[in-house]
Amino acid sequence: MGKISFLTNNLAGMGFSQGNSNEEGGGGKKGIEKPLEKVSEKEEGLSDTLGEFLEDFMPSEQTGERFESCLWITIKELMTRDVVTVREDTPMEEVFSLFGKFPYHTFPVVNEKNELVGIIDLDVVLEILLLCLVPRSKHTPLTAIRSLGGKAGDIMITHPVTISLDATLKDASDLMMKHRFDRVCVNDNGKLAGIISKKDLVKEICRRRKNPDKL
Repeated sequence: MGKISFLTNNLAGMGFSQGNSNEEGGGGKKGIEKPLEKVSEKEEGLSDTLGEFLEDFMPSEQTGERFESCLWITIKELMTRDVVTVREDTPMEEVFSLFGKFPYHTFPVVNEKNELVGIIDLDVVLEILLLCLVPRSKHTPLTAIRSLGGKAGDIMITHPVTISLDATLKDASDLMMKHRFDRVCVNDNGKLAGIISKKDLVKEICRRRKNPDKL
């Protein structure tokens, strides 16, 4: 739909359009158009403002095509490669301190070969730290095991959801929305290649919306 048509339809919904006169007892004949009524200065200002808004908001066809192309950018172009990781044998106290130092909800856990073996989630850490406040009747076997563990490998979540190095921005977006993740580990043949986050996706999309001619 063109901008003018869109504007016309919106103004029609506000009562500014021409219409067919078919009033009972008015003598009008069906099919005869009623002249466009004179609008007030306030209404004219409203229509001008709406038109200007649509000109700024609605991208051109060329810009829209360029913007859509960003959906197919590969993750390796956007991901963070310098990732803060945790080793399996990292003491739990050091793991706890990482959550206080960095604004992340999860940390990937790797072995000596830099293979991704799990993640440590802030919810798990909080559960362990507040274990003393939880009634014993509500303790689970998993909670007990984690609370007795002394290393990252004892409290990590195994088999985390990952995304491949050649996946696209759209793939990453779909995955994060489905699982409600803020960031996902990027997997390259079993090894941790990087991290992709919602912030990375939003940053790239906004960059392309703002500067479509510099792509």
